[in-house]
Amino acid sequence: MNHVEAYYLLFTSLTLLLSLVYFGANAYLSLNLKLPPRRREVELDQVTAVIPVYNEDPETFSKVLRSLRKQGVRFIVVGDGCDEPYRRMTTEMGGEFVHLERRSGKREALAHGVKNVRTKFTLLLDSDTLLPEDGVRNLLSLMSEDVGGVGANVKILKGTTISYFSELIERLKEATMRSVSGSGYAVLLNGKCSLYRTELIRPFIQSREFRNPTFMGRSALVGDDKQLTNFVISKGYRALVDFDTVVVTTPPETLRKFALQLLRWARANYYFFLRELRDGTMFKRGPLYVYNFIYTSLLPFILIAFSFVDTYILGSVIVDTNLSDYDVALLNGGHFLLHFPFILAKRLVFAFLIGSPLINVHSMIHLATGIHHVFSIPLRFRYSVILLHVSSYLTSVPFIYSLWRILRDEKVKTLVLGSFGLFIQMFVVIYALLTVWKLDKWLTR
Repeated sequence: MNHVEAYYLLFTSLTLLLSLVYFGANAYLSLNLKLPPRRREVELDQVTAVIPVYNEDPETFSKVLRSLRKQGVRFIVVGDGCDEPYRRMTTEMGGEFVHLERRSGKREALAHGVKNVRTKFTLLLDSDTLLPEDGVRNLLSLMSEDVGGVGANVKILKGTTISYFSELIERLKEATMRSVSGSGYAVLLNGKCSLYRTELIRPFIQSREFRNPTFMGRSALVGDDKQLTNFVISKGYRALVDFDTVVVTTPPETLRKFALQLLRWARANYYFFLRELRDGTMFKRGPLYVYNFIYTSLLPFILIAFSFVDTYILGSVIVDTNLSDYDVALLNGGHFLLHFPFILAKRLVFAFLIGSPLINVHSMIHLATGIHHVFSIPLRFRYSVILLHVSSYLTSVPFIYSLWRILRDEKVKTLVLGSFGLFIQMFVVIYALLTVWKLDKWLTR
């Protein structure tokens, strides 16, 4: 074994250990989270909901208002460069409508809405998010004196294939958020639906820092909910997520919008990674949050490093055009290139099963014929690589189990279809890493 192979095995073993800690700790803590006790007496008349609206489907918006009216709270709708039919629908439901002449974005809409709130608490609600029965009451019941904000859990409205992509990603977020929430400091108070102390967030939402954030000299129109969460924690308050209060929201309509949403989230992740390192907010949520944030932020770099070493140093490939594949293509009546997608799929499945895309068909034949020697001779480098990669997949088993427990319905379908969404996310995250400074556009409506 040469020096390159030795360093490769050392690096792989280290990443295996990091993965084991990540998946094991998050799996255990996510399944053993206990929410703090709730207050029995709450004052619903001290809550005002602020709902920015732009280009929302009127039918969806009507359902949102109806679900909100059942809560027994005041509400203000901010038309972000739009008026009818939202004004009429708002007034008919007994709410207040604020019209902005031109579209200014969600942050400006929130600033105008919160300016008109006269109650102790403010509920920030998206225009496509349906509240459950007693949803506001449940959030308010966790608002003790040391809590500055309480967020709701988010579920995707099922229907289209893309909705299953979004649902699995939401449940993955929930699993890690559950594990960190035991510290009393949430990863994120979701912008879809979160309750705040009005006098705590009003000055900040109306500040230039919130309304016009910048990154690397450019406007950074992402992560308003993450920025609010960090602000609450920086002021010495706890931030909680009520995982038992589940709001329902609509998924992106197209695959393109789904990818753009992932791109916006991924860029925001790196943006806040750098910000939280600088202002120290990262370290106020406990060691697991720090570990998770660093691990997931560095993961794309690790994958790129492995890909480079596997391809250019170890000389391995995912796809080859060996004779057997070519013969199969001809026997099935077609040109080799027409069968390339199926050959690629075979290689990827094969790589998944053995734990590494490094091994081609010939090496597997060699492994199969020599397997009886494995226990009688020292493991060679290739077998060590296989073992490490197989182990890396096994580290995720506890986390997959916790994810299975968290999924509420259609578990198999969500896992199967949602895995395609994770495949898309992998490429989106790498692209976001290469274009992290492009935060001056909202990307989705």
